[in-house]
Formats: sequence, structure tokens, C-alpha cells
Amino acid sequence: MRRNLAVSAILAWVVSIAAAQSTYQPAQAASPAAAKVFTQLRQEWAQNLSEKKIDASVAEYTADGEFIQPDGGRVRGTVALHKLYESITATFDSDLVFDSQRIEVSGDLAYDSGTYRETLIVRANDKHQQSQGSYLTVYRRNSAGAWLIVEQVWTGTVQ
Repeated sequence: MRRNLAVSAILAWVVSIAAAQSTYQPAQAASPAAAKVFTQLRQEWAQNLSEKKIDASVAEYTADGEFIQPDGGRVRGTVALHKLYESITATFDSDLVFDSQRIEVSGDLAYDSGTYRETLIVRANDKHQQSQGSYLTVYRRNSAGAWLIVEQVWTGTVQ
């Protein structure tokens, strides 16, 4: 029994030392230059949606890019994203405002996280709906140096 207590004490000590010597360093917040890049990408994304530029919208994603809808549904890949944008732009007009709260870059991955407010106008009847919530967009830099969306998550409610 004493031996088990001694072994447990030694293991706890080793784990605490290993944790204290961890080399993990959290990513630094994006530099002003990087923040400017992702602000521009976010604005282009919203403008393409507003102007119903379906091909331009889909081109902002990697080939295996994924859009996670507020209801949890997943839309993955170029063909599925194209169909999603066709449906959205045929049904709604959108006025979208972002409030980015955090942008971080680590190598060829980056993310932009914040909140949004959106006025959706149903094209069939001109009915206005208000939507608000949070977003998370994960980007991956491709071999040409362009940042593309690999994962985009939206949470929120429509009123």
C-alpha cells in the first residue's frame, strides 16, 4: 500500500514538472497587417453574397471547404457549396454587418471569430427578417499564398 502511494506521488510530481516545462505557446494575436487582410476577406465574402456572385463566393473556399449552418447542418465541397449559394441568393437579399472580435494566424492556418447582424429580405414577398449570432471562419493558405475558407461556422437566430 505504501509502495502504491509512493508511486502515485512520484507520478504526480513527474506530471507537474512536465506540465511546467511544456513548450506550448499560444498563437499571438494577428498583426495589424494580418488583421487588414482578414478584414478585407470578410468584406469580400459579404459583398459577393450581397451581389449574388455565386462563383466568386464558392471560389473563396478550399475544394473541401465546409459551411456549418446555424442548425448544425454541414455543407461540404465545391458542388454542395455552389448549390447552397444558389438557394440562398435565390431566396434572400442580405445586408450583413460583422464585428470581428479575434483574428489569429499560425503558419498556414488562421481564424476570424466574432458576431454578426443581418437583415434578410425574402425575395418572394419582401418580408424582412433580422438575424444575429456568432461566426467562426477558419482559413488555410494555399500554395499560391491565397487564404481560403476551410471551415465556416454560424450560430444565431432569425427573428
